Amino acid sequence: MQSEKTMREGSVGKLLLTMSLPVVCVMLVNVIYNMADVFFMGRTGETMQVAAIALAGPVFAVFSAFNTLLGFGACTASSMALGKGDLKSVKQYTSFALYTSLFLGLVTMAGVLIFMNPLLTLLGANEQTAAYAAEYLRIFAVGAPFMVAGGSLGNTLRADGDSVGPLKATMTGTITNIILDPIMISGMHMGIRGAAIATLIGNVLSFILMINAARRKESFSISIRDLSFRPEVSLKVLSYGLPMAAGTMLMSFSHTFANRLMVQYGNEAIAAQGVAGKAGMLTSMLVMGICMGVQPAVSYTYGREDRRRLRKIVLGVGLVAVVISTVTGWSFLFFRDAFVRSFLNDPQVIAYGKQMVLGSVIMAPLFGIYQMCAVYLQGTGKVTYATITALMQKGIVYLPALYLMHSAFGLTGLIFTSAVTDAITTVAALLLCWLGTEKLADRTVSLHPAVSESGR
Repeated sequence: MQSEKTMREGSVGKLLLTMSLPVVCVMLVNVIYNMADVFFMGRTGETMQVAAIALAGPVFAVFSAFNTLLGFGACTASSMALGKGDLKSVKQYTSFALYTSLFLGLVTMAGVLIFMNPLLTLLGANEQTAAYAAEYLRIFAVGAPFMVAGGSLGNTLRADGDSVGPLKATMTGTITNIILDPIMISGMHMGIRGAAIATLIGNVLSFILMINAARRKESFSISIRDLSFRPEVSLKVLSYGLPMAAGTMLMSFSHTFANRLMVQYGNEAIAAQGVAGKAGMLTSMLVMGICMGVQPAVSYTYGREDRRRLRKIVLGVGLVAVVISTVTGWSFLFFRDAFVRSFLNDPQVIAYGKQMVLGSVIMAPLFGIYQMCAVYLQGTGKVTYATITALMQKGIVYLPALYLMHSAFGLTGLIFTSAVTDAITTVAALLLCWLGTEKLADRTVSLHPAVSESGR
């Protein structure tokens, strides 16, 4: 298989071109998808409806956490199994990820619909935004099974190094959403309901195309006959997916707390944060795509116990990620006025938004370092270290910093909490990578003493 040969022998440049580039496209498409509802709703001048969509963000993060848990777990486990030539396990991992993600999507849908009122209170909705947020979430929740299962499949399908199938499926769904947004929001005068319906249709279409892509891969399985809940299948997938999923889930709660503090400064501040946060999201997702794209190669190389190639991949891709995160993130600083105005032309929102863009991307050079550390720990199965790395950025450091910064500096403290968190967690992630590398070195020596001695 050509994609497997690339993981085994391809240069860093080729890995970036064939594996990272498609994932970067998927990430950018996801950012555009995430921005589309806010952008087209902002064109109507309905600030409260933009704020309502921003308040629904943590629910989207929960859906993402579930598809990450199953998708990244199955991707890592399958890549390692492919490195060892264990195709039977690959089929079991992929089948388990698909059907479990469908189940979790159904459970999430039911939870949102049944507990809508307590959820709105938790999200920080008030009398001006609650009705809009409820209308958006009811329709959005119906798409949960498709969003969770489709996202899980998209991540799983990258295990053999081929990212083109997931890219096509994701792009088609997102482009459909973007086309439908202005038609339904403004053309059909459906407002926030139209934004939610367009999102639902895009997710259903992406899921159908993901299923078709999975059927064409001989080493993968979407058959229920390969579904296994044996611990060596289920626990392996869940443990490998736990670090990123836990971080995403905790990020959902962290954003909820941040919104509840931010709402004290008015719905305009919430709307501004919903817009300005897209700058940091775009930068972060771009470098996340670069690093995540090579994760199958990291896991595959780790499965083959080729330590020298593993180091070459991690350092080479990490350098590229740092350069791109710096250039992209700091570019927003020079165009932040135009960026915020492109969404909303409310003077108060613009004033808040310019400050918030600064807080969102000021630490952009660190994004690439952090993401490469996270992927290295995840891809080599360092579950404990990877989980700690994810939880630090999304909650363990972020939440205390959020309340301390707010107490000390008010709104300015809230705006720059993420920057402080990024600085602390990047240093901690580098330390954990060093510890993980030491353990990998010990493992290599114990497995290949003769080779280790001759290499000194």
